[in-house]
Amino acid sequence: MSGSHLVDAHVHTDNSCDGHDSLMVICEHANRAGLRGLAVTDHAECHRYWRDHFDRAVRNSFFEIKKAQAAFRGQLAIGAGLELGQPLHDPAAAQDALSAAPWDYVIGSLHLIKDHPDFWKVDYTTADVPALLNCYFQELYDMVCWGKFDALGHMTYPLRYIVGREKIPVDLAEYRDAIAAIMHKMIDNHIALELNTQGMRTEYGRPTPDLDLFQLFHALGGRMVCVGSDAHFAKDVGANIADGFAVLQAAGFDEITIFDRREPIMLSIM
Repeated sequence: MSGSHLVDAHVHTDNSCDGHDSLMVICEHANRAGLRGLAVTDHAECHRYWRDHFDRAVRNSFFEIKKAQAAFRGQLAIGAGLELGQPLHDPAAAQDALSAAPWDYVIGSLHLIKDHPDFWKVDYTTADVPALLNCYFQELYDMVCWGKFDALGHMTYPLRYIVGREKIPVDLAEYRDAIAAIMHKMIDNHIALELNTQGMRTEYGRPTPDLDLFQLFHALGGRMVCVGSDAHFAKDVGANIADGFAVLQAAGFDEITIFDRREPIMLSIM
């Protein structure tokens, strides 16, 4: 895929609690990297939304996006996005974030299951990994049934830490029925599946999810897919996006989906 077609649909600025660079710096880097566009998707972690002032952060993110859209008009397409974490842990928080601005694109993500820390903080020396994953996939299913977002982010997020960092083997075949049920509901609710490239830059060494799950999604009739770097530093904007497109092509996809005012637009990968 030529650089003129590259779109990074998952980018964090310093309006995210773990972001490091301003949007202007990020956009300058994206321009130099030859990106066609990006979606700014700063965090709204619903389980601690009010306590940690995500209500203010998402509104400030939108304000910064509008400034960047004006500054880079004609050079870079910038979508106003949001990463909605754990929306069912506090539906009122989720609704506040969704109504905070006229978003173009909303990613639904699950970084932790109820009454547990984020998967990156879990003590896996004592954790019951199969039980955690069963709960995780059940919560994902509940999320896609709720369905008030456009794409499901990093579907196999826990594997970054369980398999990548801790080297604990996981056979996803044991969860295939649960994953297929999630995908069927995504297709019914017109929710795209995100290929998140961050894992390709870590010890995990693979996207989340990987090729086999995109093959399953395609076989089940899914056609809406997105690719995002999950960049938290300007230097990572656009990272491995072309590799992600190659994975999608190998799975049988010839288009990606971007969103404008929450409406899907299909773009050719070629």
